[in-house]
Amino acid sequence: MIVCKFGGTSVADAAAVRRLIGIVAERRGERPLVVVSALAGVTDGLLGLATAVYAGGGAALDSALEALVRRHESVAGELPGAGPAVETVRADAESLRSSLSAALGRRLRSAEIDDLAGHGELWSSRLVAGALGGAGVLSAWADIRPIMVTDDRFGRATPYVQVLNTRARECLGPLLEDGLVPVTQGFIGATPDGVPTTLGRGGSDFTAALIGAALGAGRVEIWTDVNGLMTADPRIVPAARTLAAASYEEAAELATFGAKVLHPATAMPLVRAGIPIVVLNSTRPDLPGTTIEPSAELERMGDSPIRSISWKRGITVINVRAPRMLGAYGFLRAMFEVFERHEVVVDVLASGEISVSLTVEDRARLEPVVRELTELGEVWTDDARAIVSVVGIGLRGTPGLASRIFRAVQPANVEVISQGASAINMTFVVREEDGPGVVRRLHDEFFGAG
Repeated sequence: MIVCKFGGTSVADAAAVRRLIGIVAERRGERPLVVVSALAGVTDGLLGLATAVYAGGGAALDSALEALVRRHESVAGELPGAGPAVETVRADAESLRSSLSAALGRRLRSAEIDDLAGHGELWSSRLVAGALGGAGVLSAWADIRPIMVTDDRFGRATPYVQVLNTRARECLGPLLEDGLVPVTQGFIGATPDGVPTTLGRGGSDFTAALIGAALGAGRVEIWTDVNGLMTADPRIVPAARTLAAASYEEAAELATFGAKVLHPATAMPLVRAGIPIVVLNSTRPDLPGTTIEPSAELERMGDSPIRSISWKRGITVINVRAPRMLGAYGFLRAMFEVFERHEVVVDVLASGEISVSLTVEDRARLEPVVRELTELGEVWTDDARAIVSVVGIGLRGTPGLASRIFRAVQPANVEVISQGASAINMTFVVREEDGPGVVRRLHDEFFGAG
């Protein structure tokens, strides 16, 4: 069997769903299981309802929710077989309206936000299941929440993999054996007590990978709106090329440092089983996309020792200078306990004898983190920075590569430099306004101007 995950742009409207149906129909002989995201923009629309609730705007809430329902009605109206799904969507929306109306005037709790955010996947999967049936593809809607059991870290819940593996085989396996195409949801789950959770934005990829690993899939297909992983962001580098192949490590590094094609955790469940991931463009299903698997390290982009250049903007650098850390033990542990207490993720770390620089993307909890860090030493922050990451298996054994990289970076100033333990990425921080130019010059150096 295979898993086919379709992102929001791949189910954005009726035309996109029709393309989905064609893709799935062609794969019926491989026993596909379909994972879908919410229709493009719907999750943001649902989260926007929380603002209306806090403002106490009942009329605004009703209007915004009705617009979301009508969007689904409009899509379903162009898809034979999807009509009955609209009744389910509208009934669910009425229940949601009732619960949100009862909360008018207050901030929604984290658990309520997760419940709210997950309705988009429930609605889109109903439409897709109905549309597949209307096109003659026997399908079955499956609720992922009793299968994707997670902890209660709302907004970025962690699945209990052993429970998931058992329940996926028990609940989804029989549907596949009966010749049906299961249609389920990405991004969402539930605690053991049934409280809805979410896996974080982009979590639908992670869902697909977890299900693929649980069911021993032959491959996991990630259908999106780009041709695959690329040598750089084509919005910055028009000459960027699609990668035919990449290793698990390379894909994870690219996702972590700005390539938004894949969720960074996608490969994790599939590595041990050796299940390949294929990134494909749902608007161009004829293209081969990018295959991600261990053997991909043998493939090269011409003579380039690197695979791709990614970047991520909106970064803050936190600098800690503490002379007392010289020759002392336990300092880094104390520092990282601060980040752990406030649940702030660190991307890049560079350490000297008496100073540490690290980067964070989430500024929401930055103030209390900085306040606690001042107890360890002098602290200052640099805002409006960007992380640039050069990724490729070739970094492991190519002499003189660093000099080529930093020659291309000029005249931008490099502020923090880090190379991962895997030795397949070199990461550094520049001012945000310098980021696009740095990426373009690096791409010209290693892949040509195009």
